[in-house]
Formats: sequence, C-alpha cells, structure tokens
Amino acid sequence: MIPARLEAPERSLRGLPVIAAAIVAAILPAFFLGSLSVEIRSEVGYGESAAGLVFASFFAASAVVSSRMGRWVDRFGPKIGLSTALAGTCLVNLAIALGARTLAALIALSAIAGICNATAQLGANVYIARNLPIHRQGIGFAVKQSAMPGAALIAGILLPSVALTLGWRWVFAIGSALGVAALIAVRVRVEPDSQPAQNRAHQVQRDTQRAPRGALVMLAVAAAFSTAAAITLGGFFVESTINSGVSPATAGYAFALGSLISILVRLLVGGYADRQPGNLLGVVAVMILIGSCTSLIFVAQTPTAHFIGLPLAFGAGWAWPGLFNLSVIRASPGFPGRATGITQTGVYVGGAVGPVLFGFTAEHWSYSAAWVLAAVMGVCAAAAVSLGQRLLVSSASRTRNDLASVD
Repeated sequence: MIPARLEAPERSLRGLPVIAAAIVAAILPAFFLGSLSVEIRSEVGYGESAAGLVFASFFAASAVVSSRMGRWVDRFGPKIGLSTALAGTCLVNLAIALGARTLAALIALSAIAGICNATAQLGANVYIARNLPIHRQGIGFAVKQSAMPGAALIAGILLPSVALTLGWRWVFAIGSALGVAALIAVRVRVEPDSQPAQNRAHQVQRDTQRAPRGALVMLAVAAAFSTAAAITLGGFFVESTINSGVSPATAGYAFALGSLISILVRLLVGGYADRQPGNLLGVVAVMILIGSCTSLIFVAQTPTAHFIGLPLAFGAGWAWPGLFNLSVIRASPGFPGRATGITQTGVYVGGAVGPVLFGFTAEHWSYSAAWVLAAVMGVCAAAAVSLGQRLLVSSASRTRNDLASVD
C-alpha cells in the first residue's frame, strides 16, 4: 500500500499534460472566433459589435451554467466532466467547419461551446485539488491556466498558416481533431474517482456550510472586471494591431508571441506560489493593475505601441488566473468545484460583457477609447481583488473563533 501511495502524486503530475490539452481543446473555439474575426465577418457579413456578441455568447453561456456545473463535477468527478465537455466541443467545431453560415448559427454554436468550456474548466480544477499534493498545486494551476494562452498561441499560428491559405473553416476542422485527441487522452490517462458519488455529495453539502460565500462573491465580481479587461487581448489584440497598420500575418505571429510570454510567466508564478503558503491575492491585484496600465500604451494605435506593450500586457495582465484559482482553492479545500464555480461565474460574465463593450466602443468611437475602457476595468478589478482578500481573512478568523468556542 505504501508504494502505491507514494506513486499517486507522481501519477497525478503526469496527468497534468492531459488536463492542459483538454482545456486547450475546450477553449479553442473562443479564440478561433476572436482571432479569425476579420475573415469570418467578411464571409458571413456582420460588424465589429456583432463580432463581440459572437465572442461574448461563449462566455455568457459559461456564466449561466458555471455554478451548477461546479456542484455536478464535485459529485461525479473530473473524468466524467472533462469527457462530456470534450465530446461537445468536438461536435461544435465540426458544425462550424461544415456549416454555420449565419450570425445566429455562430452565436448558438459559440454558446454551446461555452457550456462545454465551463464544464472542462471545473473538471480540471477538481482534478488538481483532489489529486495533486498541496505543495504542487501552484504549478498544477499554472499548467492548467497556461492552456488558455496556449490556445491563443495555436490560434495565432493557424491564422497565417491555415486560415489565410486554406480558409478559416479548416481551422475549426483542425480544432475538432484536436478535441478528439484530447478526449481519447482523458479516457485513457485520467483515472476515475475512487470515492462513490453519493459520499462526495454528502461531503460537498457539509463543507459548503463553512464556505466563505461573501468573499467568493466579491472575488467573482473581481474576476468579472479583470476578465473583461484581459479578454480583450484574446478577442481584439489582433484586430487592433491590424487597425494600426500591421499585416494580418504579422499580427497573428505577434499574438502568438504574447501568448507564449503569458505561458512562461504563469509557470514561473506557479512555481513561486508552491513556495508560499496562504492566498496570494495581493500578488494577483498587482499583476492586474500592471496589465491594465499597460493597456493604455495601445491607445497610441501605432505598430510600435502594440509591440512595446505586448510583453507586459500578456505577461502581467493575462497571467493572473492560476494564482487566483489557487487562492480560491486554498480558501475552500472541501468543495473546489463549487467554490471555483462561483468565481468562474464572474470570469464568464466578464468574458461575455467585455468583448461587447470593447467592440461597441471600437466601432462607434475608436480602438484608443476601447483600450482606455479596458484599463479602467482593470483598475476596478484590482480594487475588488483586494477587498475580496480582506473578506477571506475576516471569514477565516471567524471560522477559527467558532471552532475554538466549540472546543
């Protein structure tokens, strides 16, 4: 028994690449719709505001189901959650590749992909919280959250290499194939939970009674603002760079470079987090603030401004989610799916509202005004994260006092 127990953490760590691949496959439809916006709009025929609506429907649907799916994944386990999500994602990508010739169809398929993404994200969170040792969860969430810029990296590479040569629908066909590969990997490499679903349901119900609900709701608000600011990089950086006078191919490669920078920073910060106990929301607030201020560089709307601002915008403003989720899990160890389901709701609300506001501002005023809006939302997010951290500390203090009084 002892050797098996010692080997379990190593098996869990070896499963991380599979989890990351699953998240990449689940989030790819959103980045395809964002980075290929120019090509899709020219064929289907709609404006920048409608492009924001297509992108936003992905996150709006995720927000609607996130909290409920968190409880579902807590009960049935990460393997079932990830498998279900990937199967749906494959079908959505295939439907867009073969059809989706109207704006309404794109919005509907984007929403279905968003539901699949929410389920996959929560499945990955629960996997890390249940299977990785505490001193490895920082790097675990760093790897998992690196999947988002990893998806952006893939989207940025496929723009000049596939979309501009074979056509944008082939990109979604490739996305469907990647989803199938990720689904097979999950079925083969991710082990099912050994604890019966009924026992897990009782445990979640018991632990939820001690949940720091007020702090989680405030952190969901913070996540909404920060995501609304950060998601503009994924949805509009390429188009803003093209608008400044850069060719589509160069803009795509710049986007890929920014995504790579974000991945490296997330991994470095994850390694740092494993050496630091407690929540690290103070660091999260600083990263969001740096990223939001960097957005102001893009106001100049020149190629130079976009290339100068790229490292900090992607390295700080888009690298905080791993630390954020780790802090939430550390504050809510008994119910990772439900806790991150609450905060992820904020992430998806921001992902839904941010692109619409940014696209509307860019279309009716300018990209410069839109980047100012993104910076303001980032400042609001940093303030909300700080307040959420205070509420977590206060909640933890009350819990300790209650337990002391019982003793």
